Amino acid sequence: MAISSAPRDWRTLIAAASLITGPLLMTIGDLLHPEERMAPSEQIAILVDHASRWYTAHLLLFVGIILFIPGLLALSALTAARKPAVGYAARILILVGTAALASIFVGEMLVGRFVSDGADPAAATDLLESMFSGPILAAVGPAMLAFFIGTAAFAIPLIRTRSRLGWAAATILIGTFLILAEILSAQVILSQLGNILAFCGSATAAWLILQGATGETRELA
Repeated sequence: MAISSAPRDWRTLIAAASLITGPLLMTIGDLLHPEERMAPSEQIAILVDHASRWYTAHLLLFVGIILFIPGLLALSALTAARKPAVGYAARILILVGTAALASIFVGEMLVGRFVSDGADPAAATDLLESMFSGPILAAVGPAMLAFFIGTAAFAIPLIRTRSRLGWAAATILIGTFLILAEILSAQVILSQLGNILAFCGSATAAWLILQGATGETRELA
């Protein structure tokens, strides 16, 4: 949807609000996140004492990534105005990846509720092991990676403009890769830093969009 000559129409406001509220909720959620372990039994041992924090953290991550969708589509539209095929691919990849990440957050919310309701630790460990078993990861893993590939796809063309929007896109991209590093290593500090960077970059992009300072592009979604 093209924006009007006035930069602050309702579509612009939705995009800017999304770029602020979505990453902000994800940042708060990740800052609440308890310590993580790769071994399910060790993770459940931590959840026994922090089940409510675990649930709340993933609830905020879930709501945040849903609210982030309009903003991500807006940024990919700015890329599409420069490189239509790349921008289109970024949109598809981001939507696929968002669906996968949202499903993971819901699954982890379920584990938190399961533990907080007094489930036997052995049963909770079995549930967590099933969630991250080979068949599940084979289905969800590639879709999840689509989010990170899609983010790179929209960010790199914007970075190459060497504009203020490019710096914002670079900050988002670095933050996103830190989040991916946390997923692979279970080091929560990485995703906490990543979400903070993603929020800073997204908030900057929102400000630029509201100011109409996104370069030659007049397209937001």
